[in-house]
Amino acid sequence: MKFDIDKIDIKNVAPNINTITHDNKTIRLWTCKLLLPFGLEDEYGKKIIKLELEENNNEHMQLKKIIEYLEKLIKRKMNVEDDEFKSVIRKRPSRKDMLEVRIKVMKNNILTEVEYEDKITNYLKTIYDLPKQYYIKVQLEINGFWDYRTEQKDKNKCGLVIYATKIIV
Repeated sequence: MKFDIDKIDIKNVAPNINTITHDNKTIRLWTCKLLLPFGLEDEYGKKIIKLELEENNNEHMQLKKIIEYLEKLIKRKMNVEDDEFKSVIRKRPSRKDMLEVRIKVMKNNILTEVEYEDKITNYLKTIYDLPKQYYIKVQLEINGFWDYRTEQKDKNKCGLVIYATKIIV
C-alpha cells in the first residue's frame, strides 16, 4: 500500500482523540510472523501486546519502515515535533525493537479475534491464553491519533493508535 499525505484525513472525534483514514478507508495491514515475547499485557488500563522486530529479517524491517513512514506523514500533517511524538516502535539499544499494539476493547469486551492454527489442541483457548515466546501474525488497524499537546511544550505528547483486530497463533 502506498501512502499519500494528501489522502490522509484526520478527524477529531473526542477531546484529544482523532481518527485517521487514508483515501476514506481505515488503514489495515497484516504483519509477517513476529515474536510475542510476553503474551497479553496490561499497561495503563489498556490491554496490549508487544512484538519483536528482528533487524536481520527483511519482512520485519519492511513493516518497521511502513509504520515509521506513516508516523512521519502524521507528524508532518499535524505539525508535531519529534520530542512531542511517542512512537509505537520502542527502540531498545542492544536489543530488538518492539512494536506496541493495543487490543481492541469496547465496554470491557475484547473485540480482537484470536484464531489458533491448531484448533484441536487449542480448543476453547482465548486471547488470555496467548503463549509467551511464540510467533504470531497480526492484522493491524491504524485508526487513531491521540494528542495531549498544550501550551506547556515540555509536557506535550501524542502518537498513533494501532490495534490488533485479528491474531493468528
